Parts: sequence; C-alpha cells; structure tokens
Amino acid sequence: MTISNDGESTLPRELFNERGESFEGELDELQGELDQLDNDDRRTYRDANARFISQHPSKRILIVAGPGSGKSFLFLKRIQNWLIENDSARIYVSTFVRKLVKDLQSEVSIELEEIDANRVTVSTLHGLARSILERSRGSANHRRVSNINVVSEEWMNTIWNDVAAFHGSLSTPYTNSNFFKMFKTDVFDEENPWSAIAATYETISHFYNSVGFNDMIVLAREAIDERPELIQHSYWIFDEFQDFNVSENHLIQSLTATAEGVLIAGDDEQALYQKLKQSHPGIIISYYEDSEFANAMLPFCSRCGYWICLAASSFIAASRAAGSIKKIYLPLFVDETAPKVQLVATPTPASEVDYIQRFIVRHRAELDEHITRMAAGEETDPFLLILTPDKKLKLLATGGADENLRSWLAEWSAISSGRSDDYRRIQAYCSAVGVQADNWVFRRVLFYEGHSSLQVQPLIELALNAGCKLAELEDRLIEEAMARCHEVSSIVEHEEWDWTVKVQMLSEQINIRNLPSLITELESNPISGGIFATEEEADEAIETAGAAAAVELLTLVGSKGLSSKHVIVMGCDNINLNYTTRLAFFVAMTRARESLHLITSLKSRGCVSAHTFVDEIPDAYCEFLLYKKTGHELTEIDSRREWNNQIARWIPKR
Repeated sequence: MTISNDGESTLPRELFNERGESFEGELDELQGELDQLDNDDRRTYRDANARFISQHPSKRILIVAGPGSGKSFLFLKRIQNWLIENDSARIYVSTFVRKLVKDLQSEVSIELEEIDANRVTVSTLHGLARSILERSRGSANHRRVSNINVVSEEWMNTIWNDVAAFHGSLSTPYTNSNFFKMFKTDVFDEENPWSAIAATYETISHFYNSVGFNDMIVLAREAIDERPELIQHSYWIFDEFQDFNVSENHLIQSLTATAEGVLIAGDDEQALYQKLKQSHPGIIISYYEDSEFANAMLPFCSRCGYWICLAASSFIAASRAAGSIKKIYLPLFVDETAPKVQLVATPTPASEVDYIQRFIVRHRAELDEHITRMAAGEETDPFLLILTPDKKLKLLATGGADENLRSWLAEWSAISSGRSDDYRRIQAYCSAVGVQADNWVFRRVLFYEGHSSLQVQPLIELALNAGCKLAELEDRLIEEAMARCHEVSSIVEHEEWDWTVKVQMLSEQINIRNLPSLITELESNPISGGIFATEEEADEAIETAGAAAAVELLTLVGSKGLSSKHVIVMGCDNINLNYTTRLAFFVAMTRARESLHLITSLKSRGCVSAHTFVDEIPDAYCEFLLYKKTGHELTEIDSRREWNNQIARWIPKR
C-alpha cells in the first residue's frame, strides 16, 4: 500500500508491518526513497504515516522511533481514535521521565475536550505502581496500609542499614545493591542468608509502611496478578520502552494481558539505564521480533537541525550493535544552510570554559527572551544544555576552571523540582508531632538526631514485640527526639514571628545548612499545621528529570527526556568520553535543535586527541574550529587533518 498524494500513489508505503515482520530487508530501499523527497513531501509522508499507524485496527503495535520523531503527535492521534471507537474507553499513558509526562499531560488537556481528557491518565510507571498499591494495600505477602511512604533512593540506605543491623553485619555479596538488583531483574535468591535478609526487609518495610523505587514495581505486579479487578484501564501506551527493566516489563505484561489496545514506543539505541536500573535494550527488541505485535516506524526527525540529524544518524549507524533494530532516521527538512556540527578544540580547560561563557554572552538577548517565554509557560525546554561525561565535572580539574564555570552559571541555576534538605528536615520534625503513628517519619527524625541504625535497631525490635509505634516507646532517646519535634513545631507555628526569626531560632535546635535560602523557600512555601507532605515527596521519589532551567549543566545521561535550542558537549576527548557510552553520546547529540558544539580540550586529565566518537562523524557534516581564551580567538580550520594536527601541536613536549 502507498500513500496517496493528490490522488497519485507517488510516496513510499507506510512503515507498518501488520504481522510483525521486520523492516530489515527493505529498509535501505525505503530510506533511499524517503531521502529523495522534497520538504513538502517529507511533511506529507510524516503526517500520513503517523495517521495510518494511529488509525490501524491492530490491537498491539510497537513503534520504533528515534529522537524527535513525533511520538507525542502519534500518541494523541491514537488516543483520539480509541476514544472515538469506544465511548467508555479509559486510557493510560506511561513513560519513564517526568518532563515527558508533564508535556504530554499538557497536550492532552489542550487537544482533547474535557470529558475526553478525563478518560486519559498520564504518569510515570512508578506513579502507576504507587496508585495500584494504594488501592490494593500491597500484595498478599507484602501488606501495607493507606498513605504508603515511597522512599527515595538516598533514604533506602537508611532502611538497608536498619535491615543489616538485625543481622549483626553483612559483607559482600550481601550488599544493598545486590539485594535491590533482584527486584529489578525479578529473580530472587531464596537461599540463606538472602531469604532471611528479604524477610527482615519486608518486616521493616511493613513497620515503616514503605516501598522503595524498585520493590514497588514487584509488589504492584503481585497485587495485579492476585486481583485483576485493580486494572482500571483497557488501553495502554508505554513510551521510552527501552528504559524499562525485566520487573517493569512483567508489570506491563500483567496490566495488558487482556487489554483492548496496546501501543509501545521506543528505540533500543537510546537505552541509557542498563547499570542504573538494569534496563536492557533486548526487551524492546524481543517485542520487535514478536509476531503478536505489529511493527511500525517513524522515520523523520523534526527536532534536530539538518546537519545535526545527519551526523547523529551516521554516527549511530556506523557501529550498530549486532541484533539492534535498524531504523530510518532522516531530517524532516533539507536545509543545507543550517549550522553544521561544531567541532571545537581548545588548548586548556580554561579556554573551554571561556568558549561557553562567550557563547552565552553572544546569545544573551535571545536567552533573556527564552527565559521570558519559560516564565509565561510558552517554553519548557532549556535554551542551552551544557553536557559532560562525568557528573562531578572532573574533566576540568585544572586551575579551578570547573568552579569558575559553576559559579558563572549560577544566574541560570537549575530549577528545583522539590524541597531542599533543610526544608525536609524541618518538615519531618513537625510531621512527627502531627502523625505520630507514622514510624517512617519518626525514623527520619532519629536519623537527623544523629542516631545510627545500631542504636535504633533495639528500639524497632521493642516496638515490633510490643505492637506499638516508635514514638510511643518509653525510652530516653525517643523522648528527647520527640521533645525536639515539639519545640521545632512550636517555632514553626508561632503566629507573631516572621520566617527570618523562625529560621534563626530553628537553627539553634537543629542543623540548618543554608539559612538565607531556607528563609526564601519557607516564605514562598510555608510549613503549616505540622502536616507531612507525603504526596509531594512520593512524587519526587518516583520521578526523574523534572523542571528544567534556561541553562542546564548536566551529564550526557542526565539530558534524557530534554531537548534544547543549543547543546555544548564538553570532554569530547580520548580520556573523558571514555566515561560514557556510544548510546549516551548519540542521545546527547540528538538533544540539539539548532546548534551542537563538541569540545575537545587539551590538558584535561591528560587527553591528547579527540575521541573516536568524534572521529566517526563524517567531515561533510562538521565545521572544525580552534578557540583560545586569549583574545577570544575563534579560528576555522579547513580540514579534520589540520584540526587534529593543531591539537597535536598543543600537546606539551616532554
């Protein structure tokens, strides 16, 4: 079947295989045909291809979609089609990144009538799991009560230490990372001491009425398997599927076993969380090979500039891993006047920092306008992403250049998606007064009071044996902590003092790291009534990549889910870029809309050349530049060979 254009079948066929066949055998031919289209026909094909996929009667569809290829548009069209087909349809859309959730929520509210928008729920997969557990009160073997505490990754260390304290001491391989890996892979070692550790963890979690980022997925799947009536939706969309792990896939399979419609979208070559959360690109590849799923593809990128898209497409195709899903990834618009990829070499890290500073200075008026649009809600993406392979920015460990950059960027510091540690500390003390039945709230107070798990373990055991709450124990340590909670709460609730006075008095009771910042935070978000914001904190614990500032300094991996007008990638040399992966570099490249700058800096951890990733980008897509801080001198070089020769000349002689 071909797409009709003005009554003539002149465009290539839709990228849709109803029986789940691979595109492999004809992809080169299709890519050649698509690459020959002019800009009008590219747009026509993109829209018609997406419309065809969204309206196809197949119940289960996998969409292979590269960065910026229009998934949100297709999702909306599919949602609208389901709503038309079934006036009682309830649709759930889930992804891994919070910003993608917020953007899609906004589009749903704008594009759909209110009555239809109310039938569509959008959240992260962990947000979905949490809602299941709240309704089910856990699973048969892992009971919880209402208002479950979702424990963030940093606080899971405290819970693990509490568990370990019940076992005297735990050494390798009995570590928290190995324990929680079992929840990610859904494979549990039932031999001792793992079985005993798991039993203690469940006892402690039940005592705290808590779930962690990893076990909540397993518990939600268990609850669904036990009580299928908990499933409230019959149509499902799962985005960024390459970032889900085995446990998450098992939950999705349970949710969709009898679904009326399932749409999965992703790209195995954007899988970034294999170490962090045991996600694996093999999962989405297995769906591509599953005949129960129709296969579809979105071939055009509308995000990246012409040369940037060609560079990224060429890079990822050059060394495609065996078994990967081969895809078409072409720019939506042919524009040879667009900026090419800027390969920038600097002799020192100080020059690298100066290049970034000068870039912002040159674009200051445009940046200010962008900030205004963000404040008005008209823009959600950053103006500039500055990306590094190493989150500690160690690549600039020369002459204080890293501190210089961070300080200089403070004007555009990241927007916090949650509360500060100081705010959370005060909130915990106040909440321990208001909700003394919550053991987890009081356990956090004990942590803030400086009491170790070895000190707290006997108290937990006493409370478990007595069937009472931690705060109810008659113990000096407990009584002193509760007295401080009442003192903090009384200061916070004092009606005649302003927050400046309150914070000063609070600092005499508990450790506060940043008084001025806390005053500002409390003035705009006052704590009142001693109520612990469990809902808000749970949302923060289970979601990632929230609000973005106009200028962001992030790792390559941390940029996932974002796009930006301009992207500068630091550390593109033979040393620093070894700290990341080919897939992460591809993702970083495809964050850029208008310009992409890849910087190689000499004297940075001893680098002597650009990284091989940079070498793989075809010369035709690049401009070669040298930059020196002295005189802010930017020089264009005619060829990559001369560019590399200049880098070699900068290497200090031994």
